[in-house]
Amino acid sequence: MKHLIAVASLAVACVAGTATAERLVVGVENIEYLPHYNWDGTNYSGFGADLLSAFAADSGFEIEFKALPITRLMQAVVTGDVDLKYPDNAYWSAELKDGRGMVYSEVVAEAVDGVMVLPDQVGRSVEDIDRLGTVLGFTPYSWLDRINAGDVDLAENANFIGMIRQALVGRIDGAYANQDVVRRVLRELGKDEDALVFDDGLPHSVSNYHVSSSARPEVVEAFNTWLAANGDTVTALRKKHAF
Repeated sequence: MKHLIAVASLAVACVAGTATAERLVVGVENIEYLPHYNWDGTNYSGFGADLLSAFAADSGFEIEFKALPITRLMQAVVTGDVDLKYPDNAYWSAELKDGRGMVYSEVVAEAVDGVMVLPDQVGRSVEDIDRLGTVLGFTPYSWLDRINAGDVDLAENANFIGMIRQALVGRIDGAYANQDVVRRVLRELGKDEDALVFDDGLPHSVSNYHVSSSARPEVVEAFNTWLAANGDTVTALRKKHAF
């Protein structure tokens, strides 16, 4: 009952347009991951930033993006040190979240992570992949069995640009990353965005991005309502950020 009252109160505040907006702290990753999101040390940008800012503006919140390293960010949402976290997924750090009352929004975006290869290398088997590129801090879950067995060497890079350059010159057999991010970096490097292509015959993963919270379930519910009513806005923002 308290939960329903909180949601109703939030809706009234949004309609009334309160003079003093409530501060909403959204925990985000302190990395460059465009077109989805980016923290440049001062500002948060990208699709996620625009979408959450639009929700806040329509709902009477003053939004504050709090950028943290990925591990610390997960701790922050579990303990309630941030009101919301984006992106999140129930499968990420599931043991840490167990029993913490986490709630998740409807799907905000879909992310496909897989092996990006040179066009003439599409169609190889997993046995042909000896050296797989990743970015430090990201785990190629769909390849862990082969990595742990010693069948694949992992080449970790400090950033996406370094990994993609390695893939372009053949120093790695493929770059394991989000397709949207790779295409954006290729454009940034002045390359055709098909200079590396996604090989869907190799192990890959599809995961959904959600807004999550352990402290403010009523805000997640309000976000879901806003998301359902603003499909045109979501579509326009995806087009703006080219994914």
